[in-house]
Amino acid sequence: MIVLLTGTPGTGKTTISHLLAEKLGCQLVDINHLVEEKHLYTGLDPEKDYKIVDMDALKRELFKIVGGENAGHQKKDSNKDSCINSIKTSCIIIEGHLSHYFPRADLVVVFRTDPRILEERLKKREWKAAKIRENLEAEALDICTWEAHQTHGTKVHEVETTHITPEEAINIISEIINGKKSFPVGNIDFSGYLGV
Repeated sequence: MIVLLTGTPGTGKTTISHLLAEKLGCQLVDINHLVEEKHLYTGLDPEKDYKIVDMDALKRELFKIVGGENAGHQKKDSNKDSCINSIKTSCIIIEGHLSHYFPRADLVVVFRTDPRILEERLKKREWKAAKIRENLEAEALDICTWEAHQTHGTKVHEVETTHITPEEAINIISEIINGKKSFPVGNIDFSGYLGV
């Protein structure tokens, strides 16, 4: 099973993904770490101070990690409750705000956070104002969700992390995996942040 965890920076991906991988016994791929380790970028944006990722090179590296066409996929188990146990043998979590560009996934979870709360989190990272503004606008406009849905359709779920703990987020994702809950695209709207 391949699970993509995506969302605007600051929505909780890194914290949640490590705990989720530990709970499920999955291999965790941190895209930011992979980009840095394998030098999968072409330069640095001087205004916003972020790496310009070579997306083709990133996809090639991810395909190497997940293996052939059937790697990372499990047979459907009619007993939903045994799903968590069965994925422990073949589960990969790919985490990062670019993960949804990877075309192979069984499940995609987009983490969403109210831009006002997100702004506080990003300021603590001491990012440049232009980089913070770009990310807040992206969150208000559902950019990660829209992009993920373009590639993965109904496999995409949105989970709001504004006021929940990482443990609560993990429980929600586990319920999505087990088919007990569904959080389809379109139920979270932060467009009011832009004065729309």
